[in-house]
Amino acid sequence: MYDPLTNKQLNNQQGFPESYWSSTTSPINYAPLNSDVNANVVIVGAGYTGLSCAIHLAQQGVTNIVVVEANEIGWGCSGRNAGFVLPGSGRLGYKQLVDRFGLAPTHKLHDDFMSAIELVDTLAIKTKANIDKTELGYLKLAHSKNWFEKLKESANYLHQEFNYDVEIISKYDFCHDYVDHKNVFGAIRYNNGFGINPLKLVNSYAEYATSLGVTIYNQSPVNQITKSGQQHSVNTEFGSVLADKLVIATNGYTPKGLNTPIKNKILPVLTNVIVTRPLTADELKRSNFNTHQVMMDTRELKYYYRLLPDNRILFGGRGAISGKDATKPKYANRLLSELKSCFPELSTITIDYNWIGWISVAFDQMPHIHKTDDDIFYATGYCGSGVSFSAYAGKLLSELIQEKDVDSPLISALPSLPFAQFRRTGQRFFYQYGRMKDWLG
Repeated sequence: MYDPLTNKQLNNQQGFPESYWSSTTSPINYAPLNSDVNANVVIVGAGYTGLSCAIHLAQQGVTNIVVVEANEIGWGCSGRNAGFVLPGSGRLGYKQLVDRFGLAPTHKLHDDFMSAIELVDTLAIKTKANIDKTELGYLKLAHSKNWFEKLKESANYLHQEFNYDVEIISKYDFCHDYVDHKNVFGAIRYNNGFGINPLKLVNSYAEYATSLGVTIYNQSPVNQITKSGQQHSVNTEFGSVLADKLVIATNGYTPKGLNTPIKNKILPVLTNVIVTRPLTADELKRSNFNTHQVMMDTRELKYYYRLLPDNRILFGGRGAISGKDATKPKYANRLLSELKSCFPELSTITIDYNWIGWISVAFDQMPHIHKTDDDIFYATGYCGSGVSFSAYAGKLLSELIQEKDVDSPLISALPSLPFAQFRRTGQRFFYQYGRMKDWLG
């Protein structure tokens, strides 16, 4: 499997992942770049971030926007994720955000998080796309008694400091009203999260972008980026794009050999997703699955899951450390074992789909949106919670490109990763620490 820390280049013509999402819709094919072209803005990466940036630029009257994609639309994380549209991004809770940024900037960040969710809805309406949106609700599940107390404190803090009402749900009520989960100790519910089909969403972005005049090239991996005078040259095997402004929207799929401002500043992390066969009516009844709301637990190494429209269960969590180990059966089997531990009534459930994707983690565990001194723009570091915020980051990038005043605590350069060459070693130690912490509760 492609590994951004070992592969110098991201090659094209790589097969589309055999995911559940690709069984529900087909990727969109655009022609490859096979000549030298000029552009006002060139965007590398046709995922949520890059396409949102292109859409918002085009909506504001910017013309001659070119997007280059290494494979097909949605081949990267935008077509592989679990489809959780969440009120937030990064890994820090609100109290941690206040400690880092201060109360007033965190209020602004909270507004950004809420706007990001609304933006996904707005874009879906504009594209007239059926993205298989679920009922509203994001359930955060306590994996221990101690964590239920922390969740209750968090809910009260959000109400008092941010006027953000988050429902507290007891263990009994959760098991009675939502699903009979044997490993839950209570939960809180954010009322504005929801689930979607991520491949349908990114396809809708691409179709909307092209309807606004944006040009997209598929199967065109970038192998070199250079600068000549005031312009950037983005080179592929059979063509190049010369542009005034350059956007890097490759996130966790940025190859090792590509010279970008985010090189050696992110940790690509594998996430693994399984989808089961459809549950029978009897299994749904015995497990008391009454909701399609998205769920995530409080572990350091989190599990996340949801009931899909055709009554399959999607269940995800961290996978291997490196690409060469990614497809080993033990990672999917670990997810299935945890699923059965949560829902013993599903002891005979089997896996129909299993796939892997890269997410991007910054050293400070938060997204960053930035313009360099030589007119290179990027957004990255969503930490696996980027379906909504990546679209909003694309909007903020478009405003930076147009030299508008942008007010967000996340407008800042990525911090450097100390001892970047040893980041995988650090990740292994963190996983061991996380497992111990989760076991202790």
